[in-house]
Amino acid sequence: MGIDWFAFLTVAIASVVGACFVVTVYSIGLRFWSAADSRAGKYTVKDDGTVGPATAGFPIPGQTPPGVRLYRSLAVACFAVSAVAVLYGIYLIVPQFH
Repeated sequence: MGIDWFAFLTVAIASVVGACFVVTVYSIGLRFWSAADSRAGKYTVKDDGTVGPATAGFPIPGQTPPGVRLYRSLAVACFAVSAVAVLYGIYLIVPQFH
């Protein structure tokens, strides 16, 4: 009885690629969420380059700045894709689901 090193390498590479995919998609979703917050006026960039809470004019009732809904939708889509990838990985690991 021997170890099939090619199969072991295939599983290791698939694990690393899958983990990188989930982390990347989730972080892109966080970036979209942050961009939506910035466009909505929740945060402002100060003169020294730091980010802080908006001091005036937030929230504006009944007004949504352009792009906020688009960025929120893209963020939620990224979160959903990463969740589906995680659930698919769990499906592949647990034999009772097959």
